[in-house]
Order: sequence, then structure tokens, then C-alpha cells
Amino acid sequence: MSWSPLLLTLLVHCTGSLAQSELTQPPSVTGSLVERVTISCTGSSTNIGRGYVSCFQQVPGTYPRTIIYSSNYRPSGI
Repeated sequence: MSWSPLLLTLLVHCTGSLAQSELTQPPSVTGSLVERVTISCTGSSTNIGRGYVSCFQQVPGTYPRTIIYSSNYRPSGI
């Protein structure tokens, strides 16, 4: 028996399942420039696994901007 095909199959299955993780959050939140807003985000441990979560802000007419990466880090200036 060869281990290579089995290992390759497991790696493809695991990476594929992480790539399909889903989170649910409201379509928008409202606040002023001086307010702190909270964006709720839900997902089960079975579909998130041990992957890192990133959050993006998209103002209508602009490209998405990263506001959280690796689950709890913010880019400078955010």
C-alpha cells in the first residue's frame, strides 16, 4: 500500500473544507466617526475549524478594505 495517494487525498479534502467556511453577519452597521461599532459574526466550529478569520469593510462604490486579519489583528490606521 502506498501512503502518498492517501496523504494527498486527505490534504485536498482538508484544505477544501477550510476554503468553504462560512460566517454570517448583518449586511450593514451604522455609526458616527467617533462611535465604536460592533459587527456581529456567527459561524459554527465545524465550518470555521482552526482557520483565521478576516473582516473587510466595503463602502458602496469602493474596493473592500481589510479591517481585521488573523482573527484579531488590525492593520495600522484602522
